[in-house]
Parts: sequence; C-alpha cells; structure tokens
Amino acid sequence: MRRAACIPFLLALAASAAEAPAVDISVEHWSGSEWRTVEPTTVFSANDQIRFRFSTATPGYLYVLNRSSSGETEWIFPNRQTGRRNSVEPGQSYLIPATDGAFVIGGTPGFDITYWLVSPTPLSDWEHSLEPPPAKVEDTLLPRCRDGVLKARGLCLDDRAGAGAVRDPGSVPKVFGEEPALRSRSLRFTGKGSSTRIQGRQNAPLLYEFRIAHR
Repeated sequence: MRRAACIPFLLALAASAAEAPAVDISVEHWSGSEWRTVEPTTVFSANDQIRFRFSTATPGYLYVLNRSSSGETEWIFPNRQTGRRNSVEPGQSYLIPATDGAFVIGGTPGFDITYWLVSPTPLSDWEHSLEPPPAKVEDTLLPRCRDGVLKARGLCLDDRAGAGAVRDPGSVPKVFGEEPALRSRSLRFTGKGSSTRIQGRQNAPLLYEFRIAHR
C-alpha cells in the first residue's frame, strides 16, 4: 500500500518538472551566401544582418523588445512587419524575425539589449502598453575584443554579449512586470555549442536579456 501510494506522488513530481520553462536561443549571421550560427558573444559590424533561432520546451507566448545603444525602444516580436502571431509550441524552431527578413546592425556602437519574455498567458494590450522612455539614454559602454587565438584569427568576441539574467530590473519596461525581472536572477544559463539554454521555474514567466554587441 505504501509503495502504491508513492506512485502518484512521483508522477506529480515528474509533471511539475516537465512544466518548468526552458528555451534555447542562438544568433545567426548572414555571410553573404548563407545563414551561419555564430557565437552569441560575437561583436558585429555596421550593416551586418542577423536573426535569432528560438525554441521552447513549454507552450507559451513570446515577446521580444529591443532597447538600442542609442536609447530607442521598440517591439521586434511580435509587430506589424514580422507578424502578430506569437504563440510558441514545444518541438518547433522559430526564426525572429518571423518573416524572411533580418535585423540590420546599425546605430551608435555599443550594446543593444533585447528583452525576451516567454509567458504562459498572453499579455493584455501589449502593443499599446509600452511607455516611451522619458529621454534617450545612450549606452556609452563599448564592446572590446577578447584576447586570444580567436582574436588573432580576426574574430571579435565580447563576453558581456549574449544571453543572461536581467542586469538592471529597473530598466525593464513595465509591460513585462516587476516579478519576472526580479526572478530573472534565479534563471539557469547553459551553453550548448553556439546555443544557450535558459531554464526557469515552473508555471512562471521566463524573462531574460540578450545583449548584441556591435561597433
């Protein structure tokens, strides 16, 4: 009887673990003839074309917001150009932008910060709830190439770029809420080649940032 009673408990634990959100994200660069997956810490140059590849272990709704190095804020997914449908399902790979387009690197050299939110429920009136920043605050932090063999080969990598926890919860737009920003520090980040896996808590929105370095 005791052994039988343990079975539902173990099944409940397995179901809970399965519900914990986890996503994989990588960045791709247009080489001129094909898309190639590159290191997330790559420092890009002006006019480079990039896109993101994203997958999730749990169903939800994806929202991506970009804050440029010059201080401008805009939705990059979903939006009118890339498509408004933003539901994501396990077992599928998604390209951001959702069309055949790409994001073109430009603006003030520095770091663009993209905020990624995977929510179990859709945000209400997300398109009109983004408050404009009171003033443009330019990011004066400039990328620098990591020393080593890769630099000698002409590759420029900056470890401050790529996916990570939200460094400044106060900078996150209010539309995402305060709680996901604070929980971001408890996320687990694991490198898988040129891809990054982010794991969060079960039944909770997953919010992280991806910093794009460019010069």
